[in-house]
Amino acid sequence: MLTKLKLALLISAPLVAGAATYAAAQGSAPSRETLIQKFDKNGDGVLDDAERADMKAAFAAKHAARRQAMLDKYDTNKDGKLEPAERAAMRDDLVTQRFQKLDTNGDGKLSLDEFKAGAARMQHRHGRFGHRRHHAVQGAQGAAPGQGTKL
Repeated sequence: MLTKLKLALLISAPLVAGAATYAAAQGSAPSRETLIQKFDKNGDGVLDDAERADMKAAFAAKHAARRQAMLDKYDTNKDGKLEPAERAAMRDDLVTQRFQKLDTNGDGKLSLDEFKAGAARMQHRHGRFGHRRHHAVQGAQGAAPGQGTKL
């Protein structure tokens, strides 16, 4: 039963992501003003090299903290890396958590309403262009020195 549940969740995950992307494109995606407010120290609406470096450092610190939390939770032999069995346990736990978040009435099944509600909640995570936005910001970092990046 649990294997069928995992399979169903793996099949539905791209559908949720697609629905969230579509919903984000139709609705209001998170704006870039949040990044500007947080990292634009001189308030000119453009991230210069130093501000971009601060943003990159903040993202790297957040990533490192999440990685360490995963290691603390799933690295059972405490060797600082996840073995295949530990990765499998992590994936199983994460898939189960995602399913439980979607299954709001706790009946072990996803209704269409639960699926739609989950897709609507996911739209804020990836914005209008999904994961591609991250790459667009990285690509803009190749701007000439001193010119900054307009977000």
